[in-house]
Amino acid sequence: MNAPLIRDDLFQQILLGPLADGADELHILTGYSSASFALFHILEAREHLKRDFSIRLNIGMTGEDGLELFAHQAFVAAERAASGAWLRVSYAPTGLSDHSKLYVWCRSGVPVCAWIGSANYSGAAFGIDGSRRESMVPVAPDAAWRTLQAAVAQFVPASSPDIFAQVAIYEATQSEVRTRVEQAKPMTAADAANRPHVALPLVQRTRNPGEVHNAGAGLNWGQRGSRRRAEAYIPVPASVSRAGFFPPHGVPFAAHTDDGATLFLTIAQDGDKALHSVPDNADVGLWFRRRLGLTADAFVTTSDLRRYGADEVIFVALADGDYFMSF
Repeated sequence: MNAPLIRDDLFQQILLGPLADGADELHILTGYSSASFALFHILEAREHLKRDFSIRLNIGMTGEDGLELFAHQAFVAAERAASGAWLRVSYAPTGLSDHSKLYVWCRSGVPVCAWIGSANYSGAAFGIDGSRRESMVPVAPDAAWRTLQAAVAQFVPASSPDIFAQVAIYEATQSEVRTRVEQAKPMTAADAANRPHVALPLVQRTRNPGEVHNAGAGLNWGQRGSRRRAEAYIPVPASVSRAGFFPPHGVPFAAHTDDGATLFLTIAQDGDKALHSVPDNADVGLWFRRRLGLTADAFVTTSDLRRYGADEVIFVALADGDYFMSF
């Protein structure tokens, strides 16, 4: 009997469904992927299923196509953001490529279900940020496990100290022009020039114009009750929300900052009026406090922003769905 072809609701059937049956580790071989989607997957399971699980993500086309620098930095940052061992990413080294899309779920180290087909591990393929149709078919988990392990035996961990020697990591200096790099580096304003951008205010614009938000809002969101004092959000004006500059509510994206960090942010709150950091909404507050020269639990004042010389943060949309963040 032929195995059923799956074309609808792939995210639920393949990426969430097995968790309800006790699966606890997903091994993936994919041609292409993104750090933001991996983090979205982990957060969806935590929020809706109250489950943590491990992802072993193996990206197969880096050996042929290389990998854009900020995509690499986002994968490394996502490993840290997910904490523990929940996410581990590996790349095919130069000279080795694999365009397969193979998903194997394990329970306590034993393969329990698997699929193969056309869907890369991405939001577009799994229907999160697009309407692309893909097809997947279940396969024998033991055979799929053996195939996947053999295929990724020579892959290199994204966090390897010699990753720049083993994988061609590049920056796109001009349209269709790539320049290979040998180490990580921050994005600059010049890199982001002539791209769509918005300025988001870090101070009040109506009630007390020019003044920092009181406890319980903006950069001081966590300055109340038993919350972590560093918790913060970036206010998003209604005009920006309506324009659709950022991904939809709840979909994380990578923000590469002008000092070389990578944060993962998402549109949040009623009316899409804020940017939160995920998975920890203190991440963005800690970043701003560090830039301002403050302690982790400090109350941010208007004087702090004036001393620094900025009361807004700039976001620039990049070609790959990530953003540049300048403060």
